[in-house]
Amino acid sequence: MAIKLYWHRGSGRSDAGQRNFGDYLSPLIVEAVSGCSVKYAPLKEAEMMAIGTILANEYKAKRYGFKRKIHVWGSGCGQPDERFSSRHYYHAVRGKETAQRVIGQPVISAFGDPGLLAEMLVKRPIQKKYKIGFVAHYVDRDRPEAIAFAATDGVHSINVFDEPRDVLHQIAACEFIVSSSLHGLVVADAYGVPNLRVRLSRGLIDELKFDDYYSAFNLSAPQPLTSDKLASLAAAPEWIADGYSRPGLAGIQDGLIKHFPKI
Repeated sequence: MAIKLYWHRGSGRSDAGQRNFGDYLSPLIVEAVSGCSVKYAPLKEAEMMAIGTILANEYKAKRYGFKRKIHVWGSGCGQPDERFSSRHYYHAVRGKETAQRVIGQPVISAFGDPGLLAEMLVKRPIQKKYKIGFVAHYVDRDRPEAIAFAATDGVHSINVFDEPRDVLHQIAACEFIVSSSLHGLVVADAYGVPNLRVRLSRGLIDELKFDDYYSAFNLSAPQPLTSDKLASLAAAPEWIADGYSRPGLAGIQDGLIKHFPKI
């Protein structure tokens, strides 16, 4: 039987050209880890939620009588005031910021974003194809700074609305990644590609999710680059690799697989 999975579909529910790759990685990775087929289900019917800043949707669903237990595997928080019900099965959450917002703070065995398992879908290439890959969050795509950087020599612009496996191929083929999208950074980490966040918008993208993600590595979120530094970065991107490290990555990946729910 297919796993009934909830993920954020956004405008992609009615327009295949608007499917944000980070959200739509969720069914692909759940299928890869479980070996089972997956189908979308609304929260009132879902058995499981995985990738994304989607735990707050469970709270909203209470108003509509949602009282079932759901298996949580790698989902995360977005706002400091969020609190999550302890009645669910918490196999893994994205990071420690999420864990401390679960009422009663139950023991959670694994941390990490399941996007770190991207190599289960697309193997890393032997040779790199691009110098700098630029992954603009969909809210940033039309900002003048994003358009200008994407047009810079040596920069390969990666469309977050491309088919998820195609996005993985492109990220893995880059020497460096600059991204305002969290999953641009997550997938780069999955392939060991040195990366850096650029902040292009304020107030449109949840800041806490970055703190949450890096806490799984026992790291503080790196200071994001400001848009005025993009031009100089394009000329000398090698410093992105200075000190780049994701300690314990293999253990996080193993933990996610080990604690995948048995549904």
